[in-house]
Amino acid sequence: MLNIRVIVTRYGGPQVIDVIEEPLRKPEKGEIRVKVQATGVALADIMRREGKIPMSPIPPFTPGYDVIGIVDELGEDVQKYSVGDKVAVFFNGTGGYAAYVYAKEDEIVAAPAHIDAVKAVAVILNYVTAYQMLHRIAKVSEGERILIHGASGGVGTALLELGKLAKLEMYGTASLAKHHIVSQYGAMPIDYRNEDFVDVLRLRAPEGMDVVFDPIGGRNYERSMKTLSKNGRFIGYGYTSILQQGDPEDWAKDWENLAKKQTTEKGNSVYLYAISSLKKERLDWFQEDVRFLLSLLEEGKINPLISHRIPLREAAQAQELLGKSLSVGKVVLICE
Repeated sequence: MLNIRVIVTRYGGPQVIDVIEEPLRKPEKGEIRVKVQATGVALADIMRREGKIPMSPIPPFTPGYDVIGIVDELGEDVQKYSVGDKVAVFFNGTGGYAAYVYAKEDEIVAAPAHIDAVKAVAVILNYVTAYQMLHRIAKVSEGERILIHGASGGVGTALLELGKLAKLEMYGTASLAKHHIVSQYGAMPIDYRNEDFVDVLRLRAPEGMDVVFDPIGGRNYERSMKTLSKNGRFIGYGYTSILQQGDPEDWAKDWENLAKKQTTEKGNSVYLYAISSLKKERLDWFQEDVRFLLSLLEEGKINPLISHRIPLREAAQAQELLGKSLSVGKVVLICE
């Protein structure tokens, strides 16, 4: 039997992506082989492909954070899972784009057997990120005002849906063509291309934002901080602006400075969120949050927005759609 695996052959555009076939190996001791049903595509995959993330993996490597699949074979000493179990898998940014993946027990969480794999894969990275920022970090309360940048994206729509469940007053930046997506969650859309979100919010919500969620970085961080209320909290969770200009050192320097200060110039709290770091610190939270969110999905209380379902072999096209902002919600690779 062969495994199909997507690899980044060198840093660059979508053309550096290749698809290889290789013999399936036996899982090693403590390892689980999972037959992939769906794997997610993230902006961070593109940033790794271009070598823009601090300490980017050295090519060749296989991108991918999030997988839903079926346990196919168990290595020695694996007690917790059985062949045929449906599972969610989370990698730290590399490994997901494959027909079969190999994972350790701490990378796996049991998933309900009949859950839709495509919807479920959106939970692992996007919804866990949104949930942890809202409830573990910001500790939002009903009625609080939040600003979501990139509100039509995978994490953005997860923040909108979970924010609606938490009864928050929501504002979201998005291009004009995607405003209907933001509005359908009960949030007020702001056209980031033609409007100044700082000015718009000063008029619409002069009291300021209780929480801002910013994956953009650079000057956007500084401007986001201007919108905060007296007790507002700022959460940075990415640095996508370096896709346009800048390099990983800019990101690393900015994060290091903010991590040291932990407050804005006006004394507001600053948090820098990375799902991989928090999972390493609090594996119990991660596993608990995945299980909770999958249960919400099973009960029909959340409905992740899926933009495109694309065959695994067409991963380059999937990344191009995401990179050119031609998607809304989650882009998913399907394994037949």
